[in-house]
Amino acid sequence: MEPVTNAFTAARTDLIARNGSPARSLTLKNGSSVLLRTASSQDASAVQEFVRGLSCNSRRNRFFAPIRELSSDQLDRVTRSRPPGQLALVCETAQASGQRIVAMAQYAMCEALDAEFAIVVDDAWQRQSLGTQLLNVLAGHAARAGLAEFAGLVLADNWPMLTLLTRLDCELITDCDPYVVRAVKHLRGHEFAA
Repeated sequence: MEPVTNAFTAARTDLIARNGSPARSLTLKNGSSVLLRTASSQDASAVQEFVRGLSCNSRRNRFFAPIRELSSDQLDRVTRSRPPGQLALVCETAQASGQRIVAMAQYAMCEALDAEFAIVVDDAWQRQSLGTQLLNVLAGHAARAGLAEFAGLVLADNWPMLTLLTRLDCELITDCDPYVVRAVKHLRGHEFAA
């Protein structure tokens, strides 16, 4: 496998953690920055607040259902990192009242060398390159873990995400469900553009 080499994925190969490893700063199109780090079970209440704050459309696009909040099992899944098979990331911004999660991304291995990914960005933080940067970091970790393929399911009417995935060289495949598109990124031999 060729090494992944760009500003977002060439950083340390260890995980980004709240305690111990440093968080990483990502700069957005509008000049603001967010802190990227690995999610943990301690983030459950902040993740729940993040999900509650998403628009109905954003929650539907991420969870494929009109949910208002996550069950305890769902919270566990979206905050679980067990490298190399699972990685969950959060982006935070500092506010007067403290840190606030504004985006989440994760992957989980589903077969020997394949993983499924998911991402969601707070409505007010969309279209600022945060989704692109998150996917690049996530894909970089997956590639370094030796995964050959990275795939995600996207609702067929989620044009902003389908456009983003096309720009990132993902292959869009019609699923057996006509309302869903499978986006596949082959990780070997690819660099991940910002």
